[in-house]
Amino acid sequence: MEWKGNKGEWSELYAFLRLLGDGCIYCGDEAMNRRLDRAYPILKIFRTDKPDRIAYSVQPDRESIEVRGNEQVEEYAQHIFTIQADRLLELIKGIKTADFTEITPFLEAIGVDSIKAKSTDKADIRLVIHDIRTGACPELGYSIKSRLGAPSTLINANVDKTNFLYRVSDLSDDEIIHCNSLRNFKEKFAYLDQLGAHVEFVQTCGHPLKVNLMMLDLGMEQIIGQLLLSYYRGCSGRLIEKLTLDLVQQNPLKLEDVSQQPIYQYKVKQFLLAFALGMTCSKPWSGRFNANGGYIVIKEDGDIVCYHFFERNDLEEYLFCNTQFDTPSTTRHQFGKILRVNGECFLRLNLQVRFV
Repeated sequence: MEWKGNKGEWSELYAFLRLLGDGCIYCGDEAMNRRLDRAYPILKIFRTDKPDRIAYSVQPDRESIEVRGNEQVEEYAQHIFTIQADRLLELIKGIKTADFTEITPFLEAIGVDSIKAKSTDKADIRLVIHDIRTGACPELGYSIKSRLGAPSTLINANVDKTNFLYRVSDLSDDEIIHCNSLRNFKEKFAYLDQLGAHVEFVQTCGHPLKVNLMMLDLGMEQIIGQLLLSYYRGCSGRLIEKLTLDLVQQNPLKLEDVSQQPIYQYKVKQFLLAFALGMTCSKPWSGRFNANGGYIVIKEDGDIVCYHFFERNDLEEYLFCNTQFDTPSTTRHQFGKILRVNGECFLRLNLQVRFV
């Protein structure tokens, strides 16, 4: 086969090799540092959820990896996986000039026939780990996020699915034309403020996203609509954690005692968690988490940390502290211009969330 892929796709293979070489996985804190007191032994790794998949079992007593498929049972020294992971990391960092053919014979020998694993859910890799506290050995699916290349997205923009609609208080035709001619959103909103125009959230344009947000909370649509508006206004940067502080002050749901409990922070974390583990903008969501293990993060130096779903607070804090809004193409996703419809002025803003 032809071994071609981007840094993110090769990173999934890197994580697979590195975890087999390490034989365990460490939890991370909100700053992506290892929690040395929280390490889970890895018993097996699967790359897919297919019935005929290959199992890669860690044999700690023999310091080896057993590779067992339908017609294959082989055993390899565990340190070989570490060596191959080290070499793959070097190749990923120099991907423009990298020659991956030097590691592909080993990959093929252990039954790896593609760079990216195929799965029916959001999981990029499946681990059987030993939870020392409970004694359980569950098989869990994890989503892999790599920081070796460009920051990956948590929520991808879509012209039909991720636009949010806002009503703008009445403007003249000349004022609309001038606002639409301005280069960026900060200038647009500064001009609207100068005119004394009021901008208020109306609704989510995409029906699946609208209903999915309602699944999370009946007020979630209003919360994200206000959060998105604050981002495009450009007053507090793009970090979701920082914008949520503004959200508390704005209090779009008119809640009481928001200073006593972190209500909005909690709601935003649930929003991010749902997208991380199962919810999308394009399909109705049942509330079921697909990547039920959590997130595996590959750091810039190749170190790997994990945010387990059963360490839910850590996972939520990681997502909250390491995500930001992003502005996709306004022409491709058809947003950013004020339009007059039936005598009223409306503006569309698009939702896209990317990791820091």
